[in-house]
Amino acid sequence: MNRNIRLVIFDLDGTLTPVESLWRYLHEAFGTWEQGKIAALKYSRGEISYKQWAESDAGYWAGVSLSRVTRMLEEIPYRRGAREVFAELKRRQVKTAIVSAGLSLLTNKVAEELEADAAVSNELETREGWLTGGIRVRVAVNNKREIIEQVAASLQIALQEVALVGDQAFDLSHSECLRIAFKPKNDIARRQADFVVEDDDLTQILQYLI
Repeated sequence: MNRNIRLVIFDLDGTLTPVESLWRYLHEAFGTWEQGKIAALKYSRGEISYKQWAESDAGYWAGVSLSRVTRMLEEIPYRRGAREVFAELKRRQVKTAIVSAGLSLLTNKVAEELEADAAVSNELETREGWLTGGIRVRVAVNNKREIIEQVAASLQIALQEVALVGDQAFDLSHSECLRIAFKPKNDIARRQADFVVEDDDLTQILQYLI
């Protein structure tokens, strides 16, 4: 490999965990998916923005206890090889970050357990241990490129020294970075990537990074 990769930015849902959407995972657990999929359909049609979709979803969960959500997140497994990848990158002094259009309750948990250097995601609002139904939208599908630039800048690393790992095209949205599609969801992501890994084992990405 002819690059010196100093930072790897990972997607979360479908990449570091096999759960493709934490939003739907929580909807199904809370019994709110029938309502939630209506907003999802409106978003897919372009009738509402990502922010409006996220706010709609979060509103259905007002009054749910934070402890209940935390217990549910403990049940989500990692992709095979995820811990090994982060450990190897850390050993080689390559920084890691997680940028997810999912939820910070899981993103921050994963970042802490895998010892990532940075994590950015959307934050469900809580008050005295309960979800309020509010949300702070920090990462949307259409602004991941901007967030990638911010994370790289905060760690003082040039974009040419950054690798992106994700399963969707928007995870790989910055052409200045090395782009690895891990178990890509569609051909758009495959075409956008520099390398494609179809294997379930995340350690397969290491051959392109080190």
